[in-house]
Amino acid sequence: MWIEREGKNTQFIQAVMSLKSQVLVVRGARQVGKTSFILNALKDLKEYRQFNINLASPRQTVIDGVDYFGRDFFGASENAEQLLYNISFSVGELDRLSQPLIIFIDEADRYPVSLEAIQTLAGLSNVLKIIYTGSNLENIAVKNVATGRKRYFDLYPIAFEDFLRAYSKDKELAYIKEIRLGEKQYSEMYHNRLIELFDLYMRLGGMPRILDAFIDAQANTQPIPQLVSDLAYTIEENVKTVLGEKSRLYEYEDILRKLALLSMDTLKISRLQVQHAGRSEVKKLVNKTVGARVAHKIRLYESGSDLSKYILFDVGILNYLLNGSDLLRQKIIEAHMAIHYETAVGNEIVATLPSRDDIFYWKSERGAQVDFMLKSLHFIAVDVKSTGGTARSLDSAAIYEKELEYIVKICKQQPSLHPDHIAKITNLGLSRKIPFIVIPHYLSGRLTKLI
Repeated sequence: MWIEREGKNTQFIQAVMSLKSQVLVVRGARQVGKTSFILNALKDLKEYRQFNINLASPRQTVIDGVDYFGRDFFGASENAEQLLYNISFSVGELDRLSQPLIIFIDEADRYPVSLEAIQTLAGLSNVLKIIYTGSNLENIAVKNVATGRKRYFDLYPIAFEDFLRAYSKDKELAYIKEIRLGEKQYSEMYHNRLIELFDLYMRLGGMPRILDAFIDAQANTQPIPQLVSDLAYTIEENVKTVLGEKSRLYEYEDILRKLALLSMDTLKISRLQVQHAGRSEVKKLVNKTVGARVAHKIRLYESGSDLSKYILFDVGILNYLLNGSDLLRQKIIEAHMAIHYETAVGNEIVATLPSRDDIFYWKSERGAQVDFMLKSLHFIAVDVKSTGGTARSLDSAAIYEKELEYIVKICKQQPSLHPDHIAKITNLGLSRKIPFIVIPHYLSGRLTKLI
């Protein structure tokens, strides 16, 4: 079955058609659905001539029923001579074209010379609308960066609301969309249903193949435990390809587990070191993991040092790493629940931001810590709780960060708005008034819309 990402098709098509001597780079972790998403979206532009090229293949091939040219069509030159000749031979000279020509290049990171050639080609004509993707693009060194010729489109796992739509939970989805902060009454019934559905989503995550297997179980012959194990393996191998010989020092899946377990606080590099691996190898591994979009780097707010923490890109993959392959039935121990909720909420928020670099976390010198700080539209501090919890850390952030506009607690409670909340650090005699918002986990992806 096809799982739609609401609004993404329209955004993508607008991005493609607005390209002028540029390439559109579609970024996302391996198996997040980049190729399927692009091909599905391009159906809405079928009136224009299109070329599909897969650079993992040496020559023309058919993959999942789609015709692709291979590396021989692309050529081996950084100046794109062969590619330009083969395109012109098929459609005529570019300067004579009156309509857009769409070129989709998949697995671009598997053929590094292409990253130079694509940028050269893009600069030749505004008629060319070039899209390329690959799961390791940010880890491939490119001599000619040509930043002005690139635009980016980020694709993340399926969000909770898109899962509800695919799972035919239309009433629950409609209820979510009706919620406004400050309302006097909410439905206890729908609130409880959505808590259960979010907990289900937190087990499955947002990888399309996993959700497809769950929602359309009769049409899928491969069980979820096998699917998630295979997915985790391909993600691991994808990062290993850029580590070279040093990858032999690691059982990479164990590193992912450690990253997951250490995700609640500043990452201590020494805790990831293995025998014969120095600090530089560990940092490279972590950076490549971020470059492959398998983890998100959450920087410490206003820190001059690299005191970042990291969250995995998908809560279902996290569930597999921490608890095993039977995503739906295995027990999540209490000590891991906070990691699950923070990862799930963090990814929901990241997917709504202009860039994943727009999210931070916060610490005070006295030890208070807030899970996320956002500065995209408003300056917001966000703390994630498994159930209820206090607002003490949020109050500290409000006191020390005078420009904060809102503090937000995300937990299992009903939505509420407290416009005249008084944040206090009692033993220091400090206080200030700031709007305090409480929302349940299932509204995390709507946080900026609600505000």
